[in-house]
Amino acid sequence: MASSEKALGGKVAMVTGASSGMGRLIALSLAAHGAKVVCCDLAEAANPAGYERDLDVPTASLIARRGGSAIFCRVDISDASQAERAFSSAAAEFSRLDMLVNCAGCWAPFRLFAEEDEGLWERMASVNTLGTARMCRLAVRQFLRQDYDAGSAWGSRGRIVNISSCAGGFGFPGEAAYSATKASVNHLTRAAALDHAKDGINVNCVAPGVVATGMSRVNLEDDAVRGLMEKATPWPRLGNAEDVAGPVVFFCLNEAKWVTGQVLGVDGGMTIGVAPPR
Repeated sequence: MASSEKALGGKVAMVTGASSGMGRLIALSLAAHGAKVVCCDLAEAANPAGYERDLDVPTASLIARRGGSAIFCRVDISDASQAERAFSSAAAEFSRLDMLVNCAGCWAPFRLFAEEDEGLWERMASVNTLGTARMCRLAVRQFLRQDYDAGSAWGSRGRIVNISSCAGGFGFPGEAAYSATKASVNHLTRAAALDHAKDGINVNCVAPGVVATGMSRVNLEDDAVRGLMEKATPWPRLGNAEDVAGPVVFFCLNEAKWVTGQVLGVDGGMTIGVAPPR
């Protein structure tokens, strides 16, 4: 099937954190649906601690190998000038932007709240909260410069999908700073959706549970922490990047054109209650 005949053919997506883990699978999935992809991350190479089988191939190159179109932009979303440059690059290469997926984030090994320091909180806030908000604002400004065909099958001026965490919706021990910044992403999603629904801009969020990625490996390889995560997850396994990519893509498809301001838990049931004994 030609790209123009696919569900997202002719659309342009920007994905932050696209080199590894969930961001990588999201970028590949959007490309498989026909979208051109701007892959943003701190480095083009995948995290060597990741679980991907093709770690040696950068995401944009893998998309190209599969017949898609993609570019890489080196971006630290906590740096305003780098974030702005990414949007300029997207406009120069593809002339427009239709979707932003905010997957870049910061996580750290578990520690008690009293043991967290200023540096940790500043790093979490600068990436998870301020960086995500910055990318959202820049995307909305770009969307507003583009025509809005309300009668099209896609029915949107632009789509934003944020990635928060189940930890942003309920208490989880050992990650106070992370939880607080991810909770801010949930509320940012709702507030931004309210402000720009009138403009035909959808803003939604996926809140994953425990997902195996290079960033989470340090906790997953701690037997005590992994045991706690498995005990808290009713589903008989922990998550993988593919579990998250599918729901993110849904928020970008025609079928989701009247969905906005929603935070969707993709967590194996972690947030619905106490898991029964297995």
